[in-house]
Amino acid sequence: MAIDSEADTLELPPVPEFGSGRPRVAAQRIHPRRLGRGHLKLYARLRAWTIAEDHPSRGTAVAVRASGLTAGALLLWRTANEQPRMLGVAAGLYAIQAWRAGRPVPITEDELKRRVLLGVQHLIGDRPGIFLRDLYDEFQARPAAAHLDDARLRAVLLHSGITIHKSVRIGDQTGRSGIKAADITALLSPNPPNAPEPPVDAGHAPAEGAAKPA
Repeated sequence: MAIDSEADTLELPPVPEFGSGRPRVAAQRIHPRRLGRGHLKLYARLRAWTIAEDHPSRGTAVAVRASGLTAGALLLWRTANEQPRMLGVAAGLYAIQAWRAGRPVPITEDELKRRVLLGVQHLIGDRPGIFLRDLYDEFQARPAAAHLDDARLRAVLLHSGITIHKSVRIGDQTGRSGIKAADITALLSPNPPNAPEPPVDAGHAPAEGAAKPA
């Protein structure tokens, strides 16, 4: 699967963060959130720089950096009073930096599959499964997957390792193809630990291939 870090459909599964609605409207909601993410990242960097956790002389570094920030804040306040236009320029430059910092990080194919599984699990909820037709309708009602038709959605599900059963039973309804919640849980669960080796009786050699004790 080709993954574009700038695509508005990067979040393939129906992540609640992006809500529902028409794709064009939802895409406009993504941009302010990108600015918000960028602002939080810049704030975290500034905070980490100010508290100087890894600095060998932390006390001195914090005092010097706090003094610099105070001087910068006073200079900014004075500039805003004398030249208000410069404040707008500074805000614009900060918005550009926040936009760059909030750029989505390209995700791996395994992470994309995991998000698809989480999306299907979110749609199933507490039910034992979901019919395939209902799953298609739920996916396509969300902007992240509205551009996918039934055939492409089926290909995404199969590529993510999801088994599509010819007949599942949900409540009183049966005889329709669908996905079982147990299959999604198994795919999201970590691999079970290896079974312990059987004990060896005293005076008997360990089985062939068994690990020798340290």
